[in-house]
Amino acid sequence: MNDHVPGEMRATRALTPRARHPLEDAGLNLRPSSRKASSALLESAGEEATTSGTATLPDPVFSCRDVNVSYGTKLAVRNVRLDIGRKEVLAMIGPSGCGKSTFLRCLNRMNDTIPGARVSGQILLDGRDIHDRELDPVTLRARVGMVFQKPNPFPKSIYENVAYGPRSHGLGKGPAALDEIVFTSLQRAGLWDEVKDRLHGPGTGLSGGQQQRLCIARTIAVQPDVILMDEPCSALDPVATARVEDLIDQLRQNYAIVIVTHSMQQAARVSQRTAYFHLGNLVEVGATPRIFTNPRNRLTEDYITGRFG
Repeated sequence: MNDHVPGEMRATRALTPRARHPLEDAGLNLRPSSRKASSALLESAGEEATTSGTATLPDPVFSCRDVNVSYGTKLAVRNVRLDIGRKEVLAMIGPSGCGKSTFLRCLNRMNDTIPGARVSGQILLDGRDIHDRELDPVTLRARVGMVFQKPNPFPKSIYENVAYGPRSHGLGKGPAALDEIVFTSLQRAGLWDEVKDRLHGPGTGLSGGQQQRLCIARTIAVQPDVILMDEPCSALDPVATARVEDLIDQLRQNYAIVIVTHSMQQAARVSQRTAYFHLGNLVEVGATPRIFTNPRNRLTEDYITGRFG
């Protein structure tokens, strides 16, 4: 969101009419205001708060109730109640350190790998508690895949990056079946035509945007139900970002997708529902057009209009 402009360019930019954001035409002024949100309002969000909007859904893929996450003595997420729908993109927005990535990692128990992290509350995946002792975290993470902020292909070939998961989980019965999974996954990730002639070349040899799509192909190769994305485009250029956003729109036809993003324009483009976090609280959640044009909570409005954050 920050726009750093060299000094010699500032005068020129000041004379250039600012392009209107589409949401301004819908009635929301996205220009930053000199008025600061009151300190009392900001501090109140640090206490137990009631979420504005509709957090529950019929037949959700994930149902989260009273989820708290602490790191040692620090409470990072407070009493979050939120459902995640099937075949939808849920965008989670908010200032840095507000708990959105911490909550995202709860959904596939990635917080289990962090020393001192403690998660309480109930998280159900298709009605089953993900903290059930009989549920193997490795199996859970196959059903709930993760795409990280920075592309992290394995130091293997493009083919092996995609084939590794299915082979480990016994999904590819024989070379022909494994070839089909690799082909289908790369095709669905929009990468097949770009890499089909170098499948045995290193995945790390691809461009940043291609590496991220390779990681998405690797994720969908194990047939997940949900895909988690933690700022998947923050390290990409605008062209690569557009490709990933188009891919997200295609993938939601088959998967539930939860994306953490600092770009409100990206949240508006790719998601059907948006959740706003602040100081560990889920402040507001609802249909994305309503969140951006008619927020119910003052904190949400102040954040999306640039008054703080």
